[in-house]
Amino acid sequence: MKNLSPSSGTILGRFIRGEGGIPPWMQWVLWLSLVPVVAQLMVAKGIIVALGIIVVVVALPIGVSALWKTEIGIYIMLGLAFFVSIPNRLFEGIPMGILLDVVIVTMLVGVLYRSTYNKDWSTFSSPFGISILLWAGMNVFELFNPMAASRQAWFFVIRPAVGYLMLFFLTYDMLTTPKKMYRLLFVILGLSLFSASWGIWQANFGYFSWEYNYVVRHDVMHLVFNYGRWRAIGSIGSPAQFGILMAFISMLCVALLTAFKGTFTRLFLLATFLATLMGMVYSGTRSAYVIIPIFYFAWVVLSRNKKLYYSVIFAGALMVTVAVMPTNNYHIQRIQSTFKASEDASYQTRARNKAIIFPWILKHPIGGGLGSTGVWGQRFSPGTFLANFPPDSGLIRVAVELGWIGLLFFLNVYYNILVKGTFLFWKMKNKRYKAIVSGMICAIAPLLVVEWGQEVVGVFPMSVLFWLFAAIMFRSIDFDKKEQAEQAKFES
Repeated sequence: MKNLSPSSGTILGRFIRGEGGIPPWMQWVLWLSLVPVVAQLMVAKGIIVALGIIVVVVALPIGVSALWKTEIGIYIMLGLAFFVSIPNRLFEGIPMGILLDVVIVTMLVGVLYRSTYNKDWSTFSSPFGISILLWAGMNVFELFNPMAASRQAWFFVIRPAVGYLMLFFLTYDMLTTPKKMYRLLFVILGLSLFSASWGIWQANFGYFSWEYNYVVRHDVMHLVFNYGRWRAIGSIGSPAQFGILMAFISMLCVALLTAFKGTFTRLFLLATFLATLMGMVYSGTRSAYVIIPIFYFAWVVLSRNKKLYYSVIFAGALMVTVAVMPTNNYHIQRIQSTFKASEDASYQTRARNKAIIFPWILKHPIGGGLGSTGVWGQRFSPGTFLANFPPDSGLIRVAVELGWIGLLFFLNVYYNILVKGTFLFWKMKNKRYKAIVSGMICAIAPLLVVEWGQEVVGVFPMSVLFWLFAAIMFRSIDFDKKEQAEQAKFES
């Protein structure tokens, strides 16, 4: 009888597509053939080869695995999003940005190969996916902007600007089952709980010695030590980004608590909510306080429950009370300062800067080019008008670098999440999926407001996590649609 087992070439092709593994005998041959080579090199080169072996044995297999198992790469990116600041605080000059780029490119090559092989481009053709591709395309187009003072800056900025956007497609492609989606969501919550606990420790007991050394070496004491108190930074490394992330996760937990059952699950969500809420307060980030009232207002609108509309009045009265009540509590005073922004010197400076730049933005529909302002502008085009302009806002930075046309593409991304997402939410049936989607929409809505005061989506780690959140949200909508279609088919 003819042998029907696949050939070695077929097995290798399946391996590349992520549909199988290398046969055991081939693995043994590979590893045994390396033993004498490695032994000889270690005798000749010593420790250098030993370190190289670690890279080959550990890092290389993980990297290759990310090529055909996108899930591995996504969890690597997730770990880096929460913990990449730790090696940066311990050691100087580690090219962590290049590591992020390599992981993303590796995953993207794998997904593009499989999409081409299977002739299935649905991952990239969803309405939200198209809005991201348009935004990415606008960033690429800026290479040809005649107003750009430096082409070199474009090459530095385009990597994270477009690379991180691809995380939506990579995550969306990976979340093929509800089980995978729930696992990713709860891993994010678990890492947030850990980071929040770290931040609470910092606020009450101070930084670890190696964290303190980093603060002193980089002269950022004024950013993390205010009025005799350490601002919590958790594992994130920036009090502003830490506070915004903690506020986002705490509000997401509120939405999830309305639908997820099980004692352990609810206790975990409650613990994460309380810890991240405390982490937000201890961060001292005033922008984070904006997220809570806007989240609640958006949540009431999504609910379409008339009874909840009256609660907005009570919530508004409570917010006004907190804003004007006399107190000596540092954290409440910090919250109150959020509602007295016009009295803040930094706010007044930002307002003047925005008034100065608006006429320039109107006259430059495609902006001054990627990296023309802020740190990159000072590095690659020092002395220019835009290089000396401090953006201090995500929306302003986009408008300055990509013009008001680029700003429209950027706002279109938010439009697809907030407006189109809302209409899709109202058609959903599954309570768990609805809780996830409502939590994402209502927690992302305040980010657009915060973008007016500072940069959010363009700054690490939200530049990574934002696209994971969006992928989870739209996959939840897809899963609900499939369930409804199956239910309708069953009933017919």
